[in-house]
Amino acid sequence: MDARIYDTATHFGSVARWVYRRDPVLFTCELTALRALRNPSDGVLLSVTDGDRAVGAALQVADDALMVSGLPAEMAKTAAVELASACAAVPAVSGTPTTATAFADAWSDVMGAHAVEVAGRTLYRLDDLTLPADVPGAGRLAEAADAETIVDWLDGFFADAFEAASDRAARRRYLADIVGHGGDVVLWLVDGAPVSMARVHAPAAGMSRIGPVYTPPAERGRGFGAAVTAAAVQRAHRRGVRDVVLFADLSNPDANRIYRRLGFVPVAENVEYAFTA
Repeated sequence: MDARIYDTATHFGSVARWVYRRDPVLFTCELTALRALRNPSDGVLLSVTDGDRAVGAALQVADDALMVSGLPAEMAKTAAVELASACAAVPAVSGTPTTATAFADAWSDVMGAHAVEVAGRTLYRLDDLTLPADVPGAGRLAEAADAETIVDWLDGFFADAFEAASDRAARRRYLADIVGHGGDVVLWLVDGAPVSMARVHAPAAGMSRIGPVYTPPAERGRGFGAAVTAAAVQRAHRRGVRDVVLFADLSNPDANRIYRRLGFVPVAENVEYAFTA
């Protein structure tokens, strides 16, 4: 088996079709990341081939984690050696427990690094939507006038989820990327005032992912997160997708319960390892 790093996303397209598009639900992050990849210098595009056929792939955008759900465990060492020879920066790796652990072990062996598990998530796919009952308000698409509220809430989300420092300029760029890549933000309103938000990724291979979902602290515990998630699902369906998916942190049992009540069913686990010297 041979590993190859690609210079252009266009040349990587055939690999994406062979590896990622055969299961858009499992490879939701890879498919949406490919849409956001501006040029190869923004990250890494790697395939492992057996003869002329791509049998595995890994993808990284900017300085994010290398995504290896599409890289079978037996190919991890081949990929790690190729990435090391190309002096690729791999701060972290994410994927299914089997694929991520295999690559974490291989990268640690090749680079003398130490891998630490930093996150675990469940991937859910919607079965049949059950609308939450007795939640006041209604959903609508965000408009330009909502931008500063969304920036505030994105700042809150990154602080809650990643303990990130406030960076409104970065959150404005994040919102611009949502719009620029064809995504939507759905708001839940009560008496005309927004109380919760959910991002809806643009469709990719018949699939759309929801997230982040955020409700400011003062509005929590009243069902708004469930309501805006349901509204986001309906928006995705109106855009013609077959599968609606989302992730929930294993450390957040409340979110997992909410998504299951809405009709989401777990389909895979995801784990992330960070590397230290």
